[in-house]
Amino acid sequence: MAVRHIREHITKVIDTSLDLDNALSAALDDQRDAVLDALKTLYMDERAADNMEVTLFEELSKGELDPKQRETLMRFVRRIDDVTEHLQQAGLNLELLMESKKIVPREYWALYKGISKILVEETKALRAAVEAFGRDEEEVLKHREEVKRLEQEIDDSYFQLRKKLIRSPSDPMALVILTDLLGAIENASDNAKDAADMLFILVMANR
Repeated sequence: MAVRHIREHITKVIDTSLDLDNALSAALDDQRDAVLDALKTLYMDERAADNMEVTLFEELSKGELDPKQRETLMRFVRRIDDVTEHLQQAGLNLELLMESKKIVPREYWALYKGISKILVEETKALRAAVEAFGRDEEEVLKHREEVKRLEQEIDDSYFQLRKKLIRSPSDPMALVILTDLLGAIENASDNAKDAADMLFILVMANR
């Protein structure tokens, strides 16, 4: 039962990353209402992920698991939920930009969209690792490596975009919010990698 709920949980993480990607696509096309609609969906998906986390913790606390395995699984679930929480923070920053009507160069939206697209692929690779867990250890390890590769891509893009923001002559308040938005996306990526690393620990412990 817990395994099924973990799969549902990670699927909700993908939904949340897609919601942010859709919102950034709308921002790139200067469609403010579409941005806000995508963010409403993101917030609903984040709340659903929170509810799943509570259910998972209840199930894991009742199971007959090895204490160390239970602790690692609980940390894994927490990391998955952290991804959605950081994506919610990214959404709140994007919403603030929309409501304040700050002018953001289209070039920046294109860069944010590029990073969010990588994050969607990272969360999908994490789900593939989860689906392989308990069935095919080598597949888990392969998808974990894919998560690591994509996280590194996001790290590289993060530093390049951060440099642009620091050097930009744009509205200072907009730059502060854009920096927070970027940091939230990067934190979501880091937590997805941490979750994949915990799957690696569980696989190696069972060998």
